[in-house]
Amino acid sequence: MIVTCPMCHSKYSVQIEAIGNGKFVRCAMCGATWQQSPTNEMCERKHRVLGLINWTCFWFAVFISVFSLFFAKDAVLKIWPSSASFYEAVGMVPADKKAFVIQKVSNFFVRKDGKLYMGLRGEIVNVSDEVQPLAGITISLKSDEKTPGNAEYKKIWTHDLAYKKFLPNQKVMFETELQSVPYSNLICNIELNVL
Repeated sequence: MIVTCPMCHSKYSVQIEAIGNGKFVRCAMCGATWQQSPTNEMCERKHRVLGLINWTCFWFAVFISVFSLFFAKDAVLKIWPSSASFYEAVGMVPADKKAFVIQKVSNFFVRKDGKLYMGLRGEIVNVSDEVQPLAGITISLKSDEKTPGNAEYKKIWTHDLAYKKFLPNQKVMFETELQSVPYSNLICNIELNVL
């Protein structure tokens, strides 16, 4: 940077770092002393350097955050357990979650030999990246509320699956029937029987 004496107008080349935030300087020609403040050039350079440092820190933090989310999933879940919903939303099942998803469950009614049967059908999907064992499912039905004169209805049964090991992303349909269900408003719960 160039420093100019206010008395004799002599010019001196000075390192920006030597002036810092301001310093008393003396002219070698006339001996005048004055307070030299940082020039606009110094301030601009300082702002550019600080801006570059800030942007570098920002992008580094973004990179570390994204890297951690996708490549250090278990550590993130341990520190921040509520991130499990994020991993489920993006299709990355947390390690402590089950590897299966039950979907497209629906009920149907069929009459056989004069008796009414209620059935359930659905789909089981291995959403993990590994082969997963599964013996079958346990289905429970119960009435959603007690009505006067009626006891609470509850029925539990198991259904074996044709496949005992599921490949990654494999989908298997299931269909099971139960005779004479007395209530129309039933709560259904399906649990997986892991080997």
